[in-house]
Amino acid sequence: MGTSTSLVADHYCVSHISAATIPGSRLSTILARMHQGHPLTKFALDFLREQGLPGLLRLACGEITHEAYLAELDADCLKENQAAKAAHQAREAEAQAREAHYLPRRTDYLARRSKYLAAKVASEAEWEASRPLRRQREREASEAVLKAQRARQAEWKAQRECNSRLAAAAYQARAMTADYAAPTADEIARHFQLSHISGVLCPPMSDILDALFEGRPLSDDQLSELKNKAPDELYRLAFGQLSFDAYIGPAKTAAAELAARKHKEEAAEAARIARESDPEYIAMMQEQSLYRKYGVALTDKSLMPRMTKLLQQIDGGKRLPQDELVWLGTEAKDLFTKPIRDAYHLLEAEFHADQYRRSGDPWQVVNASGHYRKCKRPETALELLESLALDRLKQPKLRSAVLTTHGGVMRDLNRRPEAIQMGETAHSLMPRDYRPCTLLGAVHMEQGDFERGHAWYEKARERGATEKSIDSELRSIYHRLDADGREAMKRFLLAEDPHRYGWLNTTRKE
Repeated sequence: MGTSTSLVADHYCVSHISAATIPGSRLSTILARMHQGHPLTKFALDFLREQGLPGLLRLACGEITHEAYLAELDADCLKENQAAKAAHQAREAEAQAREAHYLPRRTDYLARRSKYLAAKVASEAEWEASRPLRRQREREASEAVLKAQRARQAEWKAQRECNSRLAAAAYQARAMTADYAAPTADEIARHFQLSHISGVLCPPMSDILDALFEGRPLSDDQLSELKNKAPDELYRLAFGQLSFDAYIGPAKTAAAELAARKHKEEAAEAARIARESDPEYIAMMQEQSLYRKYGVALTDKSLMPRMTKLLQQIDGGKRLPQDELVWLGTEAKDLFTKPIRDAYHLLEAEFHADQYRRSGDPWQVVNASGHYRKCKRPETALELLESLALDRLKQPKLRSAVLTTHGGVMRDLNRRPEAIQMGETAHSLMPRDYRPCTLLGAVHMEQGDFERGHAWYEKARERGATEKSIDSELRSIYHRLDADGREAMKRFLLAEDPHRYGWLNTTRKE
C-alpha cells in the first residue's frame, strides 16, 4: 500500500508533499482516483484548488494532458520530488535493514525478501508498462468530461435562447393589443409567482424580472445577482436549465402553499384577536391572573364565585367584610394563603393609619402597627409609631400598649435591647397585662437566654395568655434559630416539660 502510494505521488511529481505519500490521506486518495481514471468530485477539485496545486487541478479537469502537466513543472519542483523519492527509498532501505537484523531466521527472511523484491520489480515493471494505456484512459476520460460539459452548456444555451424567444413573443403579442398597458412590477412578480418574495419590486431584482418578462438577455452581473439572492428555480430558468413550463408549475404550487399557510396564520391571528377581545375571555384571564397572584388553587369550583369576588375586593384595595374574614379563617382556611394574609393585613394597616391621621386617636397607631408587623412592614410601623408623642399619652394602658407594639417592631428589626427596654417599661405600667410579658419572653428566647425567656412566658400564661398561643410562638422562634440555637432551645424546653414540648422530638431538622 505504501509503495503504490509513493509511486502514484512520483507519477505526478508530488513526492515532496508529505500527504501525497501517506496512505489514506485525502490527497493520496485523490491521486489514486486520478491514476485509476475516475472523475473527481467537486469537493476533490475544490481541495486541489485550496492546496495550491493548479497544475493538478487542470489535469484533473481535463484541461491539459499528463505530458503537458509534467512540462509545466519547474526545475525546483522536480528536484524536490526527486529528493523526496530518494529519501523515501533510503528510509525504506533502512527499514528493510532493521527488519533483517531482528528476524531470527535471516536466511528465510532474505529469501522471502528476495521474492518480495522480485514481485515488487515485476509489479513496478507492469505499472510502467501500463503507463501509456493509463495516460490514454486519462485523456479519454478528460475528453469525455469536457464533451459532456460542452454538451450541457450547449443545451442550457439553447434552452435559454428558447426561453427568451418565447417570452419576447408573448410580450410582443400582448403589446400589440388595443388595450395594452405596461405591466407593473407587482404584476410581473405575480407572473413569475414571486410576489411573496421581499425585494422583488425594487431594483435590481425588478429590472431582472422585467428583462426576463420581455425576453431580453441578462448580463453576467444580473445572473450573479439571481444566483446569490433569488430562488434557485428562477436562476435555473434564467440560465436555461429549466423551461418556463417546468419552472411555473412548481412555482405555482409553492406560491399556493405559501398563500394557504399565510391565510391559515391570518385566520388564527384573527381568531386570537377576537378571542382576546371577548369580554368573557378577558374576565377569565383576569380571574386566572388573580388566582396566580394570590397563590390560590381552587379544587371546589362551587366556591369560585365567592372566592373570585373576595380576591377582586382585596386586589381593588377594599377591606374584607367580617363574615368573609371568618369564612377564610374557618371553612376556607386552606384558601387563606400568605399573599391573601399579607394583602389583608396591609389593607387593615393602611385603614387604621388613615383613621389615625383623620382623628389623631393613638389606639389606631397600635392597631395599624400590629397589622404592618403581620405583613412584614416593620419600617412603616416604626415611622408611624415615632410620630406619636409618648409623653402626651397619659393613660397607663395606652402607654403600655404603644410601648409593647413599639417593642415588637424593634424585635422585628433586630433591635432587641431597645425592645427589652420598651417591654419592661410597658410591664411596669400594666403589671397584669400578659402582652408585655410575651414580648419579653420572645426577645430573651431569641437571644438564647432561655431561662429568662421561659420565666416571662410563664408570667404571660399566669396573666391570661393561652398555652396554645405561647407554644405556637415558641415553635416560630425555634424554626428561625440557627442549628446550634435550635439544639440549645430544644434541650432547655425538654428539660422543663418533656410532655408539653414533645413536639420538639418530631420536628423536622432544617
